[in-house]
Amino acid sequence: MFFFIGVFPREREVASARFRCDHCHEDVAQHFVESGSRLWLFFIPLFTFGRRYVMICSNCGWTTEVSPDMAKRVTDLAAHNR
Repeated sequence: MFFFIGVFPREREVASARFRCDHCHEDVAQHFVESGSRLWLFFIPLFTFGRRYVMICSNCGWTTEVSPDMAKRVTDLAAHNR
């Protein structure tokens, strides 16, 4: 019997909102990205682990790690403004 188990990286954009960048001090769109690794069994994703959220400035590309709570609030704000 053969089992295929794999761990693959995963990255997706969670939301985008206008904030002032800590690096370039411009008020531009900041992209919130969730990254982590997923455990797969055959073609079925089992769970994601090692999650982290980063904010990427669209002007200078500076990345800042943010808390999961901050990412959730920005996601809710972006969904409300649509």
